[in-house]
Amino acid sequence: MAPKITRGFVWIRRDIRLHDHPALSHALEACSEVHVGFIFDDTILAPLKTRPPLGIDRRVQFIAESLAECDTQLRQYGSRLHIRYGNPSLEIPELVRALNIDRVYFNRDYSPYAVSRDTDMTEQLESMGASVHSFRDHVIFEPEEILNNAKKPYGVFTPYSKAWRDRLSISEDRLTPFSTKWSHLAKSFDEPPLKVGFLLELAGFEHIKNDLKGGSAAGLLRLNQFTEKMQHYDQARDFFGEEGTSKLSVYLRHGCISIRDMVNVALSYPSLGAEKWLSELIWREFYQMIFHFHPWVNDRPYQNKFRDMQWPTSEVYFEAFKNGHTGFPIIDAAMRCLNQTGWMPNRLRMVTASFLTKILLVDWKRGERYFSWKLLDYELQSNNGGWQWAAGIGCDAAPYFRIFNPITQSKTYDTEGGFIRQYCPELSVLSHAQIHFPAGEKQLPLSFQLGVHYPMPIVDYASQRIKALELFSHASASALVPKN
Repeated sequence: MAPKITRGFVWIRRDIRLHDHPALSHALEACSEVHVGFIFDDTILAPLKTRPPLGIDRRVQFIAESLAECDTQLRQYGSRLHIRYGNPSLEIPELVRALNIDRVYFNRDYSPYAVSRDTDMTEQLESMGASVHSFRDHVIFEPEEILNNAKKPYGVFTPYSKAWRDRLSISEDRLTPFSTKWSHLAKSFDEPPLKVGFLLELAGFEHIKNDLKGGSAAGLLRLNQFTEKMQHYDQARDFFGEEGTSKLSVYLRHGCISIRDMVNVALSYPSLGAEKWLSELIWREFYQMIFHFHPWVNDRPYQNKFRDMQWPTSEVYFEAFKNGHTGFPIIDAAMRCLNQTGWMPNRLRMVTASFLTKILLVDWKRGERYFSWKLLDYELQSNNGGWQWAAGIGCDAAPYFRIFNPITQSKTYDTEGGFIRQYCPELSVLSHAQIHFPAGEKQLPLSFQLGVHYPMPIVDYASQRIKALELFSHASASALVPKN
């Protein structure tokens, strides 16, 4: 009697790679035949199609490139990537029936939508007779694994980070890559290879060129190149005009490389730079934990005293901010960089967020939402935590009275104005001294007219800073007054 064939299906989501893939590894170990598939989730993609520029999204382009690479790799083993567009609650069961699947495998995602979707999907698949198996993947420690001595979630990063490191020291197996048995992949050549153009058309988007190419090959190459300059990361990451950041967060966000890849590299090249880089990876898991235990931070400040604060929020200011026309060069350059590339160095994310909330006095949610539309490496928990930190209203945040001065930041970290010249070329005629804030200079080139060639500042920085301190101070004091 022939042995029973057990068929598995690996549902790829935010883990678009084949190497070091827990769900794929377990499926290939347990099943006779393993199919791999991806669903373009219409619930996620439909809203993107309504935002300008219509039909274009940098993340979808990155995902399409990554999926095409996965399909190419699978075909080397005689298999292929199954691809669908629609509602996963309909598409996954249909694939399970069509392929006669016994077991469904996926790596866990902790965003609210994903948790709800996966819970419903599990119930539906189990009612069909298929078993469902999920695995930890895009974090080293899941939100409920790092708790304080009272078994409560941490509210401050430093003790969380220490607990995280202590736990890792006795759990080194967390960093072991997952192996694969390629021979168990299901054989399938009944459709032509997936091309990026086809995938974009299926998802309803047009082609756009990104500075960062999608896929594991590009991600692993960038990771390898980063090791050569990691030792200087603690300082180089702050300088806007240099390639001091790794830009690996994009590949981590979409799962083209694994978190184990990154932590292993950080630990293999000990230095102050590697230590700082590892710390940022821990911040990412800290924000995942905060969001898990306090999901209301999606809409409200973590700090209770600021929840009733009324933001003045000028639409004129916000539009100028989004388009890079504030009259503050480093802010404008940063926002144009974001709009043109889907990327912004981390220090500039803090500087722009501080400027929007504490100088323009625009509600932090407006900026957080705009970044969520534009960032190639957008991750709900990190974006939310970063904005609340910069606004001084979040968990373990910068105090509300700490306000990044964009002119000082520009002079310190873009001394010669290289970053500004790249994204605000109309300012290229200015000297190194003038370019950081032309409105503060008495003499400018005759060929340059402020208000014509470049906007006048939309606000007076000094007076707005005073207003911000008064606004935050009042909100903080009001929260101490008992409510009847």
